Amino acid sequence: MVNSLEFAQRLHQIMDHYGLSATAFSEKLGVNRSTTSHLLSGRNKPSLDVVMKILDSFPEVSLYWLMNGKGE
Repeated sequence: MVNSLEFAQRLHQIMDHYGLSATAFSEKLGVNRSTTSHLLSGRNKPSLDVVMKILDSFPEVSLYWLMNGKGE
């Protein structure tokens, strides 16, 4: 099971690494700003669609790291 708060921290790391605001991150993924806001706050768990959009938009991000925080 994905921990929503830890997932949110990893999203913040991705955004910081690429210098993206939450709005720019949402636009890059093609999702609503509210979807990103709910993920960043830990309110919602990520859908498979959002996870796939992250991996497509940032191919160097590992699925295992994104979901579990382990690996690179």
